[in-house]
Amino acid sequence: MSTREKIILLSNHLIQQRGFQGFSYADLEAGIGIRKASIHHHFPSKTDLGIAYCDYKRADFKALEAALQKLPAGVPQLQAYLNAFADCAAQGQMCGVYAMLSDSHLFSPALQTAVYQLAQTEQQLLQDILVAGQHQAALHFALPPAELAMVVSSAIKGALLLNRIPPHGAYDRAAKAIVDWLSTAP
Repeated sequence: MSTREKIILLSNHLIQQRGFQGFSYADLEAGIGIRKASIHHHFPSKTDLGIAYCDYKRADFKALEAALQKLPAGVPQLQAYLNAFADCAAQGQMCGVYAMLSDSHLFSPALQTAVYQLAQTEQQLLQDILVAGQHQAALHFALPPAELAMVVSSAIKGALLLNRIPPHGAYDRAAKAIVDWLSTAP
């Protein structure tokens, strides 16, 4: 694994644990065991790192989308999407997308654009899952798919935050409730 990849992977962990504003290059230096100058070589500014992180997460969503296409539409795809956040829940982490969104008002316009594109990538992925499930009569809802994607995404990301404190079952309960809600015929 390259140094650049190590920096992005550790950044992913730190963002999900503390938020983008909650870590520094000194944390990366200590975590990877390289000098700050090496980090600055790959990412001259934290904005550059943030943009690279957004690109990394968008690639993750594209890989998730490819994996979802191999599953039947409806509950299997929705459940697989929800399961993609199960590790965050188990580790008491936030969603990286929402962690970036929470700090985005402090970012440069370039990083704000990258965060917006990242959020839109996830919203489109979830919207596609919902539409495909509805077309197969496996998911049932009356809201427009874009609005429902926002509601579902916000619910699970909020549950990740609630999951950070005992009794730590909020994410699992929210994910089950979403699947039950959307798979129950009216």
